[in-house]
Amino acid sequence: MANRFTFNRGGDFATLTAEAVILHAGTDRAEPAVAVRISGAPSRLIYVPLDRLEELVTGLRETARQAAADFGQGQRSV
Repeated sequence: MANRFTFNRGGDFATLTAEAVILHAGTDRAEPAVAVRISGAPSRLIYVPLDRLEELVTGLRETARQAAADFGQGQRSV
């Protein structure tokens, strides 16, 4: 199973794809994880073990809340 999120605004284009994987498959260190690929220029791939996934999602939520607060104050343009 894979999940894809595509962002296209003002000529900027990126796709984030998350897919279930097994790290170290076939070994005694095998563990489930999520492969997260961010495609654009340049493309990046990270593997997030399931025991760290909630931490990642929580961090994204907190960053989004801060971005919303900053937007209301007219701060930081990238």
